[in-house]
This record gives sequence, C-alpha cells and structure tokens, in this order.
Amino acid sequence: MKSYRIVIHDRRMSGAVELAAEMRSDARAQEFALERYGSSDHVRAVEVWSGPVRLCIYGDARKAA
Repeated sequence: MKSYRIVIHDRRMSGAVELAAEMRSDARAQEFALERYGSSDHVRAVEVWSGPVRLCIYGDARKAA
C-alpha cells in the first residue's frame, strides 16, 4: 500500500479539502480521483499527490482556488 494526498476543490467550500488515503497503486489513486471529479458538478478539480509529486489533476485547480 502507498500513501496519497488527494486534494478536492469544491466550489461550496472556501478552501480545498485534503484527504489522506492508502491505496494499492498510483493507477488506483488516479481512478479514485477521476471518480470523485465526476461525482458532482460542484467539484472543480481533484489532485493526487504522492509525497512532493503531483501524479495527476482532473479539472483546473487554478480556477477552483
């Protein structure tokens, strides 16, 4: 298992929501982020971080911030 930080930018929140998660692979973490991104019209962006490295971003975090 690997640890990830998943950052969700939701227009209903004043700041981003950060989740700590353990998943079996980078691919699974990216799949989870894509599912979360598509789960609501309020979600503007979802980022996946592994340590200091951003693995992916769905949406536009700059517009979401």
